[in-house]
Amino acid sequence: MAYIGVSPSNGTRRVHTYTATASQTSFSGAGAEGATLSYKDSNFVDVYQNGVKLGDADYTATSGTAIVLAQGASVNDLIEVVVYDVFSVADTVSKADGGTFDGNVTMAGTLDVTGASTLTGALSAKGGAVFNEDSADVDFRVEGNNSANLLFVDGGNDHICMNTSTDAGGVLNIKTTDNTANLVLFCTDADDSGGPILDLFRNSSSPADGDVLGLIRFKGEDAGSNETTYAQIIGFIQDEAGGAEDGTLKIETLIGGSSQSRVDMTSTETVFNEGSQNIDFRVESDGNANMLFVDGGNNSVGLGSSSPDSGRKLHIEGGDTTVGITLKDTAGTQFGINSDDNALKVKSDSSGAELMRIDSSGNLLFNLTNRLFSDTSNTINASVNGSSVLRLNRGADAGTVVQIGLVGTSQGTISISGTTVSYNAFSGSHWSRLTDNSKPTILKGTIIETIDEMCDWYQLEFEVEVEGKNETVKRSYALQDGDNVGDTVTYKHEGSDYTATIVKEDDNKHTKCKISDTADSKRVYGVHADWDNDDDTVNDMYVTAVGTHVVRINKDVTVTAGDLLSSNGDGTAKVQDDDIIRSKTIGKVLTNIKQETYSDGSYTVPCALYCG
Repeated sequence: MAYIGVSPSNGTRRVHTYTATASQTSFSGAGAEGATLSYKDSNFVDVYQNGVKLGDADYTATSGTAIVLAQGASVNDLIEVVVYDVFSVADTVSKADGGTFDGNVTMAGTLDVTGASTLTGALSAKGGAVFNEDSADVDFRVEGNNSANLLFVDGGNDHICMNTSTDAGGVLNIKTTDNTANLVLFCTDADDSGGPILDLFRNSSSPADGDVLGLIRFKGEDAGSNETTYAQIIGFIQDEAGGAEDGTLKIETLIGGSSQSRVDMTSTETVFNEGSQNIDFRVESDGNANMLFVDGGNNSVGLGSSSPDSGRKLHIEGGDTTVGITLKDTAGTQFGINSDDNALKVKSDSSGAELMRIDSSGNLLFNLTNRLFSDTSNTINASVNGSSVLRLNRGADAGTVVQIGLVGTSQGTISISGTTVSYNAFSGSHWSRLTDNSKPTILKGTIIETIDEMCDWYQLEFEVEVEGKNETVKRSYALQDGDNVGDTVTYKHEGSDYTATIVKEDDNKHTKCKISDTADSKRVYGVHADWDNDDDTVNDMYVTAVGTHVVRINKDVTVTAGDLLSSNGDGTAKVQDDDIIRSKTIGKVLTNIKQETYSDGSYTVPCALYCG
């Protein structure tokens, strides 16, 4: 059948019906059908008023969204606007070939896509979106501006990758190609609670002691390109009992190809090097790289030292000239031990007063900073004003108070019994010296007599600064030719040079001596005991005058116990010509048992000396 106009297959017809109000001329918006009035060409618009088609002069249709009557309508007039729109075949999307929708497309039902889909705009899925509902082995990929695989869901391996399509073995794999962070957790909450929070939760239905709760592993490749765990942090359940739960955290590193514990934190202790490896532990302070150093190989501890002496469990070393230990109780009383000025010192830290020191020569000093005399090493020195220097107490019972020995053998004692103090194996000696200060060989027990010349001893006196204060130090000195008391000389003391003044020691009782050369001499001083082998640079000897000692007897003299002895005039003794103790008497023979016989035939016997 013939049809005048555009073919229905290429056009659309829409009707918009309005009920007029009194004198209404403009009609627009949604009509009774609910569709909003719109048109593209006024030539394809027909307007009816109460069923009568109006001519072009009766209305205006230019806006595309309204019809305006030339004369106002009456109340309840029925205005019908019929719009005919046309479209061309070129504006369609082909079922076979596809195409592009320039406008919005609304689907009331389900849209099924069997091939690949490319979206150039935003995708909004208000009701939710499911990709790969049938669980097929297909991947899902989201491309970024510079990454082809910003998000990649590996459908076959059930893994998710970011910035890569390569599955690295994790359920979630995140890759970077530089040193930027792979993962950042951040929290914008402004309160004082924790955040951000990362939980490693082992949701086990049967937890047990020893269960591993989680691992953080630090991996890399070895020289053979093998994936290797070089370090890891492990959390354990130590005790899962409700109300008494305990946890353990362990840090391990690879040592010699084997994973070894470096730190173990349990409910009762924190252990470093639980596996007993030959590794050291070091704590650095602001100014010391080895404030605390545990030498794992030598089983020793260093404070301030990275090489503690393997023969000592604790080695303390200072970065300068001072090393110290302070002990302090809750009351604030302090007791300090420190090493400076080449000495080990014990101090009362409350006042800073030095109580005791051991100097570099092994001398033990109480209330002193320098040894009293010229001995070079291993002496005990003490000084005090207004009190006893040395106090020894036996306790409740009588017996030995002091024991004196030689080469490990006891040679004498000081003992007490009641109110009596006994000096056992007693010999009383005096210092003396030959007039020329020589030191010839003198046989023990040789008879010595005095001469009219006094012994003189000299010292060097100088000031030493000790902990900010000057202290006077005296050292023995042998007077040199041209030296006089009051002169100054340079003296080296503990590695430093000092200007020292020559002073003379106060002494008014020690005379010089000679080997007795006068028979029956009244000037007998005693017998030669030994040389005083100190370091005071003068050759002093010990002359024993009282107590018991051996006496050298002339080779031609025979003695018996009880004989009194006098000088024979050649350094030996003879039997005195009577039994009265006189000024010439040396002593009394205790026994005629010879103790030693010399090459000249003279010999020694024990005697009680009366020269004192």
